[in-house]
Amino acid sequence: MALESQGVICFFSTTTSGSTAAAAIVGGVSGFNGPSGAANVIDITSLQSTAKEKLMGLRDEGKITVDVYFSATDVAQTKMRECRASRTKCNLGLGLTDGSSSLIAQQGYVTNFSITGSVDNAIKASITFEIDGPSTWSTFTK
Repeated sequence: MALESQGVICFFSTTTSGSTAAAAIVGGVSGFNGPSGAANVIDITSLQSTAKEKLMGLRDEGKITVDVYFSATDVAQTKMRECRASRTKCNLGLGLTDGSSSLIAQQGYVTNFSITGSVDNAIKASITFEIDGPSTWSTFTK
């Protein structure tokens, strides 16, 4: 079953908890990409091996990019800019639209907040969130 993107909620918090209760909803979200995690493959092939032998390295949850319509007064967007400037660890969550209301939550750092504008278009921002540690999947109440 496919999930609809319309209705996804992006939460942002500067508290140490990934809870949505203390989080601000990011306004103007038009899209997202991630988490984009991967893990290294460790080659342990020896001279006695008859084929490549491997181990999995630690997983790296990667990053999430959130695209928004820029708002200088949006509380969450402002906090994201402040966290990038101060290099402060924060929390980002994506509330999905499935029946169980899945939440992908993670701690990390805002590493990029860039705005763009062009003729006959709204000002947009692209925000990159680098994940530190594991992403967690849970349920939440909207």
